[in-house]
Amino acid sequence: MLFYLKRILARFFDYGLFYFCSILLSLMAPVEIEDKFYFFFALAVPLCWAPLEALFLKKTGTTPGKKLFGLSLPNLSWKECFKQAFFFRSRKKATERPISLWRYVIALIFTCGAASALFTGSDILQVAIHYEQHVTGSNWVQYVSDDGRFAVQFPKKPQVESKTYDSPSGEALSLNEYKAEKEASFSVSYLDVPKKWRIFSAPTLLKGAMNVVLEHMPGTELLEKKLVKHKNYPAMDFRLKEGENEIEGRLILVGNTLYRLMVVYYPDTPRDQQHNTFVHSFELKDLIAST
Repeated sequence: MLFYLKRILARFFDYGLFYFCSILLSLMAPVEIEDKFYFFFALAVPLCWAPLEALFLKKTGTTPGKKLFGLSLPNLSWKECFKQAFFFRSRKKATERPISLWRYVIALIFTCGAASALFTGSDILQVAIHYEQHVTGSNWVQYVSDDGRFAVQFPKKPQVESKTYDSPSGEALSLNEYKAEKEASFSVSYLDVPKKWRIFSAPTLLKGAMNVVLEHMPGTELLEKKLVKHKNYPAMDFRLKEGENEIEGRLILVGNTLYRLMVVYYPDTPRDQQHNTFVHSFELKDLIAST
């Protein structure tokens, strides 16, 4: 009974370790990861890990989890390795090496920690985001707008100005903009959506708003746009090209208010993680009050 329990715990350790390492790699990818990705990836871990398990068994006769619990399956053929990895019975029984009580307790602790990663993928992502903000934006300042009901980090205190734009329906839209320049141009602007527009869905409003942005930036080329979520609010990420400048931004629809966050990179601007720091630091005041 103890032997089979060790095999089960060893698998959970391998799955959790593989999942945790995969999350760390995903954080380095230059893409926006949605929370639901971690749920579906957790379900697919046994299949994704199986080829690696077969490789470990063939080359070393064990896996990190099996080694931790003193188990090994030496001298397996490739066919037997893949059978073992994909839950088919192997003719060869695992060799069990006795381990001390302390080794067993430590193995259980490590297994619980690794297995818990299967259920905390999005939490790990949030921790990484906050760490990234601390490192990249450590010299930035948090700006809180009472009128706009938001808080965001700028590289320095922003300038505030109001602008007026003509909408496709002919209405004049009042736009409040907060802007700061330090190597790149960082801006947050917001406006209240006209009542007649509110019958449309959030994706339709965001696509229409993107068209308005392009109309008021002549000569700008749309490189990419993608519907995303910003703390459960409907949003759209976009990338633009304006001459030699590149622009990254996000539109966020919160009730009847549309927010636009934008970073303009000049040709000699160092990228680092400035856009991610800026966007992820944006919070609504009702969310701030509830934390």
